[in-house]
Amino acid sequence: MPLSINRSLRLLLILPEYPPSFGGMQTHAVNLSRHLAAQGHQLKVLTCRADDPDLHEECLRHDATQSFPVRRVLSRVAHWHSVAQAVAVGRRFAPDLIYASNVYFGEVGRVLGVPTVCRSVGNDVMRPWIAYPFRFGSSLLGSRWVGTRLYRLFRQFNAPEWIERILRDQRRLVMTQAARASACVLANSAFTAALLADLGLPPDSVRVLTGGVDSRHFQPAETTRPALTGRGPRLLTACRLVPKKGLDFLISLMPQIRQRHADAMLDIVGDGRERRRCEAQVARLGLRDCVRFLGRLPQESLPVYYWQADVFVLASRVTRNRISGQRDAETMGRVLCEANAAGVPVLASASGGIPSVIEHERNGLLFAEGDPADCLRQLFRLLDDRALSASLRAAGLQRARDEFDWQWIVRAHEQAFAAHVPAI
Repeated sequence: MPLSINRSLRLLLILPEYPPSFGGMQTHAVNLSRHLAAQGHQLKVLTCRADDPDLHEECLRHDATQSFPVRRVLSRVAHWHSVAQAVAVGRRFAPDLIYASNVYFGEVGRVLGVPTVCRSVGNDVMRPWIAYPFRFGSSLLGSRWVGTRLYRLFRQFNAPEWIERILRDQRRLVMTQAARASACVLANSAFTAALLADLGLPPDSVRVLTGGVDSRHFQPAETTRPALTGRGPRLLTACRLVPKKGLDFLISLMPQIRQRHADAMLDIVGDGRERRRCEAQVARLGLRDCVRFLGRLPQESLPVYYWQADVFVLASRVTRNRISGQRDAETMGRVLCEANAAGVPVLASASGGIPSVIEHERNGLLFAEGDPADCLRQLFRLLDDRALSASLRAAGLQRARDEFDWQWIVRAHEQAFAAHVPAI
């Protein structure tokens, strides 16, 4: 019989990635906190400071719309300064439980003597983004004036390998100790769960929890489905424009796709450091008439782009940093959950944690990572086989409602909380 919450909890939520900045972790953080508040739990959210003056007012406006206090006290540079801030807030707030959106804050629960449940997105294990992992000097580096300037330098600076090695080893040590101090880790995929097992976490302390989507927000009406006559197929991808998303791979296939479907179009939603390189690739291949860069779009406007697509494609791959050697991978892919909820057939690479979201020939098709022939083969199956496309669409809609929707994600979090908080 699953455990359930039978009283309101005082929850300290440590969510370094939080709106108005944009990304999968931010989407998860704000939706989880809002749903937990709606369930009657008393929340206090800790997140990173808005050190950029251009974002400060935007953050204030966002936080004022929440039904719970949001404290922007964490540093993006000095990890132990952030831990100290969280401990100080926790002592005043006296939480029943701490929840963190990565595995770096188990020390807070240990000091306060309360259980910590955290989420792992996999990349927090593979490439710990703890900029300065040492205790010495953490208070100075965590100050707003110093931290702002150091963070700008940190993002631009390629450290020599010997410095990177020292930082990498200490970052991994801090990450591992914090993860092991957590009572429970909710892994976003089987891929991430395997990474946690490699750290030595007991199997009974790790649970796979995939998803996080408002299925009603993306639910299509029949009138929103694309008219398949009179135009070529429209492909859609939505992601940060970074190397692991494989956009250059997808763009390189458009000439072959258009040989078979002359009017095929590719819409790219999102922005990032790879945009200029991808735009240059599009120009070089003569694809400006069929590849559109739509940029970053508000979450509320995304459904219509899914509804207008014939296929949603995510061509992610595992990449490796040339200096540190650390891997970067698609450990889940929330956009796949959104595509299922929107009723658009999905084609994705069998990379990282994607198979925890998309089961081949159930709620989408998978192709071998980086394999152009297999990608084209699976894509043409979707475009040419209406019955297959309809079957995958129906199964995707069902899975989004029954497994990925926020009501199930919040319930699973509450069950994890109930297992570790006394007198529930």
